Amino acid sequence: MEKILNCIDNYIKDLECNIMDIVNDQSIPLTEKNRVMEPIADQKKVLVYTKEALLSIKSKKYEAKCGMMNQRNS
Repeated sequence: MEKILNCIDNYIKDLECNIMDIVNDQSIPLTEKNRVMEPIADQKKVLVYTKEALLSIKSKKYEAKCGMMNQRNS
């Protein structure tokens, strides 16, 4: 799982660099910057949510028990 988490971190860094390049480019009007940065920001959100979900799975304690037995005993 570490490999995918590292890939996500690296891709997030790349997206942040792309955003900073756009922000620093004085030749692009502000409305155009917003339009161009929106999909990048959306991608970053998805990656952050994905990383959080993977970390949750990584830290979860799984037990070897039957879920059917728990339902029947309820």
